[in-house]
Amino acid sequence: MAASTIEEIFSFAIDKEKEAIAFYQDLACKAENPVVKDAILKMADEERKHEKMLMNINLKKLQFVKQPSQQDMKLSDYLVETPATKDMSYPDLLVIAMKREEKAYELYAELETRAGDDASRKVFTLLKGEELKHKTGLEREYEEGVLREG
Repeated sequence: MAASTIEEIFSFAIDKEKEAIAFYQDLACKAENPVVKDAILKMADEERKHEKMLMNINLKKLQFVKQPSQQDMKLSDYLVETPATKDMSYPDLLVIAMKREEKAYELYAELETRAGDDASRKVFTLLKGEELKHKTGLEREYEEGVLREG
């Protein structure tokens, strides 16, 4: 990836967002619980926002990209992902989504360290930060809605 152009990096990232959208849409079709289905569709919408952001990014603004400001809660590190099923619970869905965001974060963090130039590094920093925001939001939802009430 180090020799890739900025355009190739954005294309790669957009494809990853499209992949996530398709995953959540497919999952929503399988879900029987209306609360879970609605939550899945909201996750797909968040991925659409990422896709739109990547498609409309101003490369000149990349110079202002900084490391993500929030800390990684690492809650998902201690949870075991269960397979997605049509009758999965909301907590199961949160774990599946956290694990996906965790993997995306790790991918962009690794690519950030391998980037061959500053512009590429900034793109991966931006993407890493977006994935961390999603992961942290899901972890907070799990902490507040599952661990505290469970």
